[in-house]
Amino acid sequence: MNKIQLTITDQERDLISLKAASLGFNVTKFIKFLISREAFSVAEEIPTFQLSKKAEKKIAKAHKEHLEGKSIELKSIDDLDKFV
Repeated sequence: MNKIQLTITDQERDLISLKAASLGFNVTKFIKFLISREAFSVAEEIPTFQLSKKAEKKIAKAHKEHLEGKSIELKSIDDLDKFV
């Protein structure tokens, strides 16, 4: 959790307070709401890419093997040496 200090004018505070009150928020909660809404809108803009069919098959196979107990948890990068 991060703390941000914001300085606004009295007029900005009054206007924000009116809008916040109309939605049932105090100024702080309303500003948090606005920031959260904006953060989620940015997240929606992150591009996504379709996997190739070959990659999808490999993932499905790996997932099946994991469910069958064939996967091994690596505790560190050094554990990879056991498989080379």
